Amino acid sequence: MITLKDEDQHFIETAMKTGRYVTESEAVADAISELRAREEPHHARLAELRAKIMVGIQELDRGDCAEWNVEEVKAEGRALIASRQAAR
Repeated sequence: MITLKDEDQHFIETAMKTGRYVTESEAVADAISELRAREEPHHARLAELRAKIMVGIQELDRGDCAEWNVEEVKAEGRALIASRQAAR
């Protein structure tokens, strides 16, 4: 059983009256489908980032890394942001 706020229940009832949905279950199923469509790219991106992190950890474990300077990294990041903003 799902408990809905009054305004959500009213929204579904209105959608049913206009013929968009035949049943409440159909409306909820559509909402779940939309949620999945919105969430799946997020989960895929998260998995991709985790895989890249693991590659980095493995490189560090092998000693396959280089020294870096925080100020240089900040400067490169700021330059990248500035170029993206200028391209807008």
